[in-house]
Amino acid sequence: MLFDRRIDWSDSKEEEWELIKSKVGTGLELPLPDSDRWFKATITDEGILIETAEINVRPLSVPQPITIEFEEFKNVAVNYHAFLGIDARTMGDTQAVKDTSPNLRFFFMLIYHLL
Repeated sequence: MLFDRRIDWSDSKEEEWELIKSKVGTGLELPLPDSDRWFKATITDEGILIETAEINVRPLSVPQPITIEFEEFKNVAVNYHAFLGIDARTMGDTQAVKDTSPNLRFFFMLIYHLL
């Protein structure tokens, strides 16, 4: 799904973060492609809050709301293109991001739908 989404990132990644936040606004529900379940994203002072969807009939159960912050987003964005063409050279990079970003799937759906 994401393999068609090459992005010309800004150097700081802040422009993309702010664009995503502006599109999330007071709340937005998005699907996860691997399960067809939906999550809700809203803006907080700390970042983007991920919760169980309220409107869609197939909500993803998020027992404890998750706050994703800019630093984690930046880590994912820096390595984003490595995920698009995984090969032996980039496997270490992608695994390191997976290990340090437990919320990776939420980032990818925000990027896919909002950038």
